[in-house]
Amino acid sequence: MVRVAKTRSSRFWKFRKYEGPHSCLASLMSQDHAQLDSNVICQHIFPMVHADATICVKVLQGSVESAYGYKVSYKKVWHAKQKAIARIYGDWDESYDQLRRYLNALQAFLPAFRHCIPLVSVDRTHLYGKYAGTLLMGIAQDGNNNILPVAFALVERENTDSWYFFLTNLRRHVATRPGVLLISDRHAAIKAALEREGCGWEHNVYCVRHIASNFATSFKSKEAKRHLVNAAYSKTQEQS
Repeated sequence: MVRVAKTRSSRFWKFRKYEGPHSCLASLMSQDHAQLDSNVICQHIFPMVHADATICVKVLQGSVESAYGYKVSYKKVWHAKQKAIARIYGDWDESYDQLRRYLNALQAFLPAFRHCIPLVSVDRTHLYGKYAGTLLMGIAQDGNNNILPVAFALVERENTDSWYFFLTNLRRHVATRPGVLLISDRHAAIKAALEREGCGWEHNVYCVRHIASNFATSFKSKEAKRHLVNAAYSKTQEQS
């Protein structure tokens, strides 16, 4: 039993009487600690985040609990991880401020497509960080089979308009040589963009890896998938 009363001189309540023993279940109580703030946690998890920026917050929670004996909240560890990422890579605003300098440096020291094999592969990935959206990317290969990023665009979502914008500018400003081959998956938005007037790509094919993945989803046969890939990479009689 606990008896409390509100003090007259302040807005706080004061414990007047307590009769033990304490009987609350530990699992129902918060085990956090006020002094174990996000700055302290950031210092502890920094080496782990530096080694792998994609490390799960729950893994970091477990490391903090093992080190300090307190189970801190998911939100506090998440904020600590964001601070660690900012220390390593700079914060989001600073990174975007550096983007124009980075692009200018690429244009000056890495003439994107001038010395590459005449083919470009395009793909996209969804962004799950602070800023959502979709990243469209174009990559090429040089004579030593090194993979080089030659173009990218940040768009609100993947659709025909965004792909048309990206593919048109990729052809107009980067892959300007005649006869360049475009490789993509079979996404409907890419297909529609390529069919739109003015896109500029005369030659396009589908990525073997994506075709094989879709094939395996439908037919569930590793052996058949292997034969499909081998057939796709085999040469014609003229090439032989």
